Amino acid sequence: MRLTGSFFALGGGFYVMKNGWTYLVAGVTVLVYVIYIAMAVWTFYNLPPIPEKVVTKSGQLLFTAQDVIEGKILAQKYGLLDYGSFLGFGGYFGIDYVAYTMKFYVDKVKELRGLSLSDADVKQLLTPQLTARSSSVFAPASGVAVVSDEFGKAFGEAVKFYGELFGPRSESIGLRPNFITNQEEVRKIVAFFTWGVMIAMANYTNGFPYLPGILGPNIHVTVATWVTFFVMLLVIMPLAGYVIMKFLDYWKEPRVTLQLPPPGPAQRLALLGFVLAVLGLSVQGLLGGYLMHKYTEPAELYGISGINNILPFNVARGLHYNLAILWIAVSWVSFALFVLPYLGVQLSRARVLAILGAGTVTALGILLGLWASYLRLLPDPIWFIVGSQGRPVISQGTLWLLLIAALLSYLSLTVWRASKTSPEPIQPLVKILAIALAGTAFGTFMGALPVVTPWWHFTIDEYFRWIIIHAFVEGFWPAIVTPILLILLVIAGMVPPKMAVAAAGLDASLEIVTGMIGTAHHYYWGGQPTLWMYVGAVMSTLEVLPIGFLIAYTVVLWRRGEYKTELQKTLLTFVMVAAFGGAIGVVAFGAGLINMPVVNYYTHGSQATMVHAHLAMPLAYGVPTMLMWTVAFFLAGAFGEAHLRRLRIAVVVMAVGFYLQALISLMLLMTNQFITTQQLGYWASKAIFAPDGTPAFWARPDIQLYVWLRMIGDIVAGAGIAVFLIYMLRALPHAIR
Repeated sequence: MRLTGSFFALGGGFYVMKNGWTYLVAGVTVLVYVIYIAMAVWTFYNLPPIPEKVVTKSGQLLFTAQDVIEGKILAQKYGLLDYGSFLGFGGYFGIDYVAYTMKFYVDKVKELRGLSLSDADVKQLLTPQLTARSSSVFAPASGVAVVSDEFGKAFGEAVKFYGELFGPRSESIGLRPNFITNQEEVRKIVAFFTWGVMIAMANYTNGFPYLPGILGPNIHVTVATWVTFFVMLLVIMPLAGYVIMKFLDYWKEPRVTLQLPPPGPAQRLALLGFVLAVLGLSVQGLLGGYLMHKYTEPAELYGISGINNILPFNVARGLHYNLAILWIAVSWVSFALFVLPYLGVQLSRARVLAILGAGTVTALGILLGLWASYLRLLPDPIWFIVGSQGRPVISQGTLWLLLIAALLSYLSLTVWRASKTSPEPIQPLVKILAIALAGTAFGTFMGALPVVTPWWHFTIDEYFRWIIIHAFVEGFWPAIVTPILLILLVIAGMVPPKMAVAAAGLDASLEIVTGMIGTAHHYYWGGQPTLWMYVGAVMSTLEVLPIGFLIAYTVVLWRRGEYKTELQKTLLTFVMVAAFGGAIGVVAFGAGLINMPVVNYYTHGSQATMVHAHLAMPLAYGVPTMLMWTVAFFLAGAFGEAHLRRLRIAVVVMAVGFYLQALISLMLLMTNQFITTQQLGYWASKAIFAPDGTPAFWARPDIQLYVWLRMIGDIVAGAGIAVFLIYMLRALPHAIR
């Protein structure tokens, strides 16, 4: 049934303004992808070189470009970047392979030449002589690298070391027993790690990773931070004040309140998707607790051995973050199916079941594919296509990414058609939603490239990987969530339609521009051209603008006190929890802390990112998604006013749990990692033991205590989530009848 009545009394001159916002959002969507494609040409012609061969001064061949390329592919195939990290990119637990290998080489060179060797002499012995200054997308290998004989001997020792670490000792670090036993594969993987050391020493990574006396941040790290602060003062403060003043004027505009009719049979089937989502969230939480335990006891679980045969650390981590993406995505698809009939779209039960079925098969395929791929159950090249690409966060097999892109494209087209039959004042909100879905679909398609085999160069891989991550999160997801929330607030009579359209249009435009181009804040240390550091630092910081506006909207809503019904109170509570979660998780610990190059240099890939992710993801995106569950079950008659009151308490309890998790655990870990990095080097902040076998960061008793303190927040957050799970499971039979 269409929304009608007093909505149409607001027409007239509003038509011009609503199309203006739609055109703006569509324009910036096209613009950001044009910019990225154009910058790709420049970036891919200025890649850190992969030498055709690496030889010692005495003429010994250590490895070739093909060894480096195959080593990278093997690292992805075995899921090594979901255990440790490469130049800081990857898992937050486990060694950073570049930093750790660099430390290994420093120790070996000193062992070979004498412990009294100065840092300057060690640096000279580890810095390669490159005959080519860059590679290009059409020239994978170029030039020759000549290294010292000491470097060559250290390489041989590194192959032996990693052969032990990934072989007989693999279970002690949380990986599958005897994980990699093929020594030729180990040699190629170490060649990839060593190439990372070489480009770092040759200053292709802006001085990352830090190792006192050997490698430190270059001048761009400081200058880019100064530029960022200047732009914040120049742009954010005056623009934010102006926009907030203009938006406050919209409160004088008329509002509407509408009672929606009970959902039809096809709409009620969409509730099945919400139940699948809450089950996925629950399993994700359990996996988070499991991973926390693996930080302190990698080889077993409460004394039970053999667990790493079926659920090693890299598998559990991959499943954990994929479930975070999937339960949110499934919820959004289900909510779209639930509300589209209200906008005039006719949906049959068969069509709803087909869409939910396709989404479920895709989700299960992603999870099972990752598990089978990391356990080495899939041959070449099947593991990359239907298993896991081995790229952290974007680890889904390319087949599943293409299916997701197709599903999002179909959903975008359906929503766009719905905008033509929806009431005029909310048409632009529906159109903005459709555009955001299309932008996410295109980003997902780019993330699936090159479809059959991994990219040969690490820097190219990171370029595309972060585009899809931001298409999923910082760029287009806010442009999806905000219109949905505003549609609900408009229907509930809490926000004037004109303000809703302006808020959605401005927020979506700013999020897409700053979030997508701000992707470059991940390009500081991965071998991208240095200009990306300035672009990423500035644009990412400007992401605080739309979040700040959202906080202003919710505060004004709360201060005006225009919430009387239980549904209105529920909408306001959820939106405020999400807004302030975004303020702390996205603004404070994202744009305001780890985005600054001078800070990020020491915290990159550390628990600082976990603080950011564990507040931003569940609160800024998770809470609005849970609101969709609540509203749908309420409209279906499965939740009454008493349920809404309890669920408001439950969502606050969940938020408190995540704040406790950050405050008494993750922030303490972050602070200690920062201190450890400054004192000993980046390698030391992510290691269980040093190359010589002595205990390191994760083996410290105080650090293990801080890890276990996270359980307090986990239990509190889990209690809040459990209320949703219980209520939805109990209400489902009644809701779908």
